[in-house]
Amino acid sequence: MRFLSTLAASIIGTLVALGVIILFGFLLITAFIASADTTPRVQDNSILKMELTGAIPERVSPDPIAQALGDAPRYGLHDIREALEKAAADDRIEGVVLKAHSLAPQWAALEEIREALLTFKESGKPLYAYTGEYFSNESAYFLNSTADSVFASPEGFFEFNGFVLESVFFANTLEKIGVEPTVVRAGDFKSAGETFTRSDFSEENRTQLQTILESQNDFFMNAVADARGMSASDLQAIADDSPTFTARQAYDLGLLDGLHFQDEVMDMMKKRVGLDEDNDLHTVPLRRYVNVPASDAGIERGRDGEVAVVFAEGQIIPGRQQGPFGDEGTLASASFTETLRDAREDDRVDAVVIRINSPGGSASASDAILREIALTKEEKPVVISMGNVAASGGYWIATEADAIFADALTITGSIGVFGVHFNASELLSDHLGLTFDRIQTSPLADFLSPTQPLRAEERELFETFVGETYDAFLERVAEARGKTVEEVHEIAQGRVWTGTDAKDIGLIDEVGGLELAVARAAELAELEPGTFRTRELPRKKTFIEQLAASFETQARVLWARALGSPTEQKLHEHFEYLRQAEQMQGSVQARLPYDFTIE
Repeated sequence: MRFLSTLAASIIGTLVALGVIILFGFLLITAFIASADTTPRVQDNSILKMELTGAIPERVSPDPIAQALGDAPRYGLHDIREALEKAAADDRIEGVVLKAHSLAPQWAALEEIREALLTFKESGKPLYAYTGEYFSNESAYFLNSTADSVFASPEGFFEFNGFVLESVFFANTLEKIGVEPTVVRAGDFKSAGETFTRSDFSEENRTQLQTILESQNDFFMNAVADARGMSASDLQAIADDSPTFTARQAYDLGLLDGLHFQDEVMDMMKKRVGLDEDNDLHTVPLRRYVNVPASDAGIERGRDGEVAVVFAEGQIIPGRQQGPFGDEGTLASASFTETLRDAREDDRVDAVVIRINSPGGSASASDAILREIALTKEEKPVVISMGNVAASGGYWIATEADAIFADALTITGSIGVFGVHFNASELLSDHLGLTFDRIQTSPLADFLSPTQPLRAEERELFETFVGETYDAFLERVAEARGKTVEEVHEIAQGRVWTGTDAKDIGLIDEVGGLELAVARAAELAELEPGTFRTRELPRKKTFIEQLAASFETQARVLWARALGSPTEQKLHEHFEYLRQAEQMQGSVQARLPYDFTIE
């Protein structure tokens, strides 16, 4: 009997091993095919088809396995901007058909894409937009409205009903499980602690969020009004009094130019570019056109100088990125400073642009990054370009720069800090039956222990740490922006601002995207327009690193899918937030308390 069970186990083990080998071989082959360096062929009389959906990353580090399986974006924000620049100059491209739908509300990134679309239109080539049968929301219409004509399928879904900002609060949950949070903050608007101590927005927080929401709404309405030849007040009336949810409603209200299917839209484009029935209208998808060299489109890149664009993305944490399996959602101080040091010591690099997309994080890690930026500034021009969010620690690291650029819809500021202590004694003792005893050499050897309530002397020390960090933050900003500490305090206190408002109060120098920031850096380095090239850092992973990371990425995707319904996935996100909060225990944080998602 034991012989049969051993034999069965051996057979099963062999089959499993064989399956793994076959799977690995298949993924390896698909990876090599996907990563093959081939230049797409673009025929005359072609239309660039741009389908934009979901979240648009700043840049894409090619993951051959995930791309081959269709699970990863094949282009990022930079690729989209460059593709439109090439399409405007490429004699083989007659026009662009944009298909934006179900877009994530990354408003600063969408703003940069929108500007690139408007710049493309200056070439005189037609731009049509078609939402098709997909879900079209305000994010998608923000881009689609730039087109000469905007179409949707007759039964399409079209949402135009204003914006909402929602945040989650854990106070009741923590109370139920027996965890007492204590938050120490510097700044009336530093609302990070509210997530753990309240069940709703404070008045200060509600005021700042309402201001941002209204600024976002005004920008959107004015942008769409300019593009559509309508008034912003009429558009606001639609959102307030006649919100649309179908393409037919949108067409009746003048938000669309027609209800047509895709083949009809392509026929209209064919006529628009002057082709008759005997001429074929070819199409090239964006995912292929991004691989067309700029020189093939008639654009020559200069090589007399170089501007390095260093990406600073994610929550700021101390230490190093964890190898090829590192979390791309974090900005690790040691890894980033190493990348920046390489750019500083590289003789080929004439200037540096730091592209920030970060809600902040560890104050000490932010300061370590700031130090490396200051050292770089001593040797080369440094310009900051803020993306969707560059707030709290994300603003801290921006203060040592020759110039700061932000998009109009960038979320920035939040100059303030907080610390949090979780007392889990009730959870551990009353609910789990655990008891604790301690022996110590000094009265505060157990400082900020989660197994006991926060004592008065501990809170006093904690407040001192937070206050000193806030004062240091104010001093850095005051020195960088040519203000007094008192002046900075008036606009700080943890308050968040849009890029436009940040310009008005002197927290940034110019409203503009990455392209303008690169141009300013080149100017400071005395590089003439068109004579230099850009290089993105940190470097993209090698094929082996991509291959290794792909297995973890696919495992994460499978795990996310295994979570089940959207509700279950949302609960998992909240659990992850609480897990991150536990890691904040006893540390001073310069971080936004929530993800800014305006929908």
